[in-house]
Amino acid sequence: MDTRYHSLKDLLEHPGFREGEHWRRWSLGAHQIVFKEGERGSEIYVVLSGTLMVCTDVALDAAHHLQPGICELFDGEEFAQSCFFDDKPHCATVKTLTPCELAAIDAARLKDFLDQRPEIGYRILSHWIEHLIPRLRQSNKRISSLFGWGLKAHKIDADLQ
Repeated sequence: MDTRYHSLKDLLEHPGFREGEHWRRWSLGAHQIVFKEGERGSEIYVVLSGTLMVCTDVALDAAHHLQPGICELFDGEEFAQSCFFDDKPHCATVKTLTPCELAAIDAARLKDFLDQRPEIGYRILSHWIEHLIPRLRQSNKRISSLFGWGLKAHKIDADLQ
């Protein structure tokens, strides 16, 4: 059993997971959009070099929107894994901060590849879970903090005590 392939970046080195067939290189300059919140996608990305920002749209009212950064992505990090599981739109915008090189992996071809190699598929999915659970916990903390801030800002907290 081959245990070398734990992440998508590792998988790019697998002789059966071929560039041009399963994935492609994508070079982008600084300040370019990889994809926008609300768009559908069929590719999962690995950062080969550069820095990216994950942002989400915040509507203050009909005429005013902000796009705060949620986190930065660096070499080896993976994003947009949700398209492996469903066809829902992206829940954030990802844009480059510096010139970047990405591996854009076709999710359907990745599924086929992993279905034929379940031992690698198990390690890749475990890797995703190990990285997604802390993100989920952090998101829950942020939501809770913002909810508390909103209650205080509108003086609703006094009514709850």
